[in-house]
Amino acid sequence: MKEAKGRSYKVILTNEGQVLKQLRLKHKLSMREAGVRVGVSDSYISLIENGRTDPPRADSLARFLKVYGGISEKYFYELVREYKSEKTDIEIIGAVVAKLSVSDQRLIRMIAEELAGRS
Repeated sequence: MKEAKGRSYKVILTNEGQVLKQLRLKHKLSMREAGVRVGVSDSYISLIENGRTDPPRADSLARFLKVYGGISEKYFYELVREYKSEKTDIEIIGAVVAKLSVSDQRLIRMIAEELAGRS
């Protein structure tokens, strides 16, 4: 099984990761089921979908797309371009901040309070 490399400490939600998640859910696959079919760990799928590692590319992406309905890479990137988050900014901020360390959360809180005080 392939394991994630790279930026697991840093959250960068990508449209690619979100579209892969939508495709997985559309095909009613759990992360574990998808991982077995794609040949990666469920942890790796979680890291991709939650913005903790870069989305797959080339051959790796092709394996995902084969499992997720056999769509072409071209069509996948069309979906990525058209992707619109259904979450509000506050929901996204809350989700990202929840994944930060306690000290980073305090820093974000101080910044937010400072910005709110300027209004």
